[in-house]
Amino acid sequence: WLPQPEGWASRTAEAQAADPESMLSLYRAALRLRRAEPGLGDGTFAWLESAPGVLAFRRSPEFVCVVNLADPPAELPAGTEVLLTSGPLADGRLPADTAAWLRG
Repeated sequence: WLPQPEGWASRTAEAQAADPESMLSLYRAALRLRRAEPGLGDGTFAWLESAPGVLAFRRSPEFVCVVNLADPPAELPAGTEVLLTSGPLADGRLPADTAAWLRG
């Protein structure tokens, strides 16, 4: 009902739903995963030791979240399986401004 700038056409829900790399697709995947994996919403919580600029925690015994807020790509914990990332990995490492949900 309000006029939108021309450049905003790619930000419509319809456009985002058709793009597997969109923020809408990421949120939908995260919500599906959270519904399917009870450990993501309940259970124990523990901070993990990580490099400067990297935030990492374990939720329940099997889920790990790693967020890289720094420039150098971050190593993911050994023995984990990637469930979801907010962007593509770079040679198996987590680039800056990217988050990953892992199992393991």
